[in-house]
Amino acid sequence: MAPTYISDVPSRRLEKTLFLLGGYTDKSVLAHAPAGGEGDGLYSVLFDPEMGSLKTISSSNIKTNPAFIMKHPTLDIVYMTTEVISDDGSEILVGEVDRKSGTVNVIDRKLVHGRSTCHIEWDNDKTHLIAVSYWDSKITTFPVDSQGLLGEAATVYADPGADYVDKSKPDRWEHLAHRQRWPHLHQINRDPYSKKFFMVPDLGRDQIHMFNICNGNIIHLGVQQLRKGAGPRHMDFNKCHKVAYICGELDNTITVFKYNPEAVPAVVKGGYYGDATTADQTNSVLTSIQTISTVPAGLDKKSTIAEMRLHPSGKFLYVGNRGHNSIAIFKVDPDDGTLSLVDIQDSLGAFPRHFNFDNTAQFLLVGNHASNTIVAFRILDTGKLEMVDKMEDIPSIVWVTPVVHEE
Repeated sequence: MAPTYISDVPSRRLEKTLFLLGGYTDKSVLAHAPAGGEGDGLYSVLFDPEMGSLKTISSSNIKTNPAFIMKHPTLDIVYMTTEVISDDGSEILVGEVDRKSGTVNVIDRKLVHGRSTCHIEWDNDKTHLIAVSYWDSKITTFPVDSQGLLGEAATVYADPGADYVDKSKPDRWEHLAHRQRWPHLHQINRDPYSKKFFMVPDLGRDQIHMFNICNGNIIHLGVQQLRKGAGPRHMDFNKCHKVAYICGELDNTITVFKYNPEAVPAVVKGGYYGDATTADQTNSVLTSIQTISTVPAGLDKKSTIAEMRLHPSGKFLYVGNRGHNSIAIFKVDPDDGTLSLVDIQDSLGAFPRHFNFDNTAQFLLVGNHASNTIVAFRILDTGKLEMVDKMEDIPSIVWVTPVVHEE
């Protein structure tokens, strides 16, 4: 029986997708020591869903290590972070993107005043960008004008626990041996339900930090304690239920949390503390209801989670396992948002660091950074993946951003 393909998603059909791929240019200034090559920094690849084919259309020489890419919602402007732990710290690069040729021209650079900047998000009214730095756990805001250009940093919030970096000056080898010796903020998320605060996973302390971020100001509201040793990296949110998914980078798990609207006033007031590890989680804004592994039982090799994405249909959750070199696929229960394992499939490369859906939401593009490959998969109705194309010699891709291609 021929496979059927996922189709009931709210997107246009057969639209080509321009993928902007961020990769490493200088691995000597990273917090880790990955395999894979060094390249130009940004590669533009065109994916044709009708043919199921990939084509490289350009590369842009962008330094150093553009490891996160986000397009402006209306302008042909992209924002990129540089992943470095050197004393000068990371930058946000502002680039003009040509959506026909795929080229990106950097027109401005702003110091983040943090190191190994790994994620950017808009504030609620889209007047400021918010940047999170992993190495020294800083959050930085930047004003954005009507042309998409950035002003200098408005506020730099420094996590008190991360002064270890300034005092002890750890190197990458200490970091690799002791992933939780000091705080590591990893991502910033607007609360999609109340829209009254932001949530930031802290891999170092197994916590989710809550912040009020408005007009460039940053106020710490409190923390939610998670399971020890999980190493929370990223969050995603169910669009039909008030449910959050948090991936544990270090213990290869996804934990499903029920979101508690009744706890929101306590968060917004400040001084909030919730504990998802206790029997009574009544007053917690996040209540754990399920934990599920992303790798096979009894795995005898090191593996860590890199990325997690909910399919636009809300039916499936995909997780990348670095080391096991696989994509775990979970079906989302339509009644309560909990997960059941569909399959764990080979990523067809080494260390699937990042992946994203094309503009039709019928395909998944995976960047295997340690093998310098990208792989396009068709998404079947079961959620499983079917490889349709593969490209070699695309060095160390660590971020995949889809944009609309201009014919």
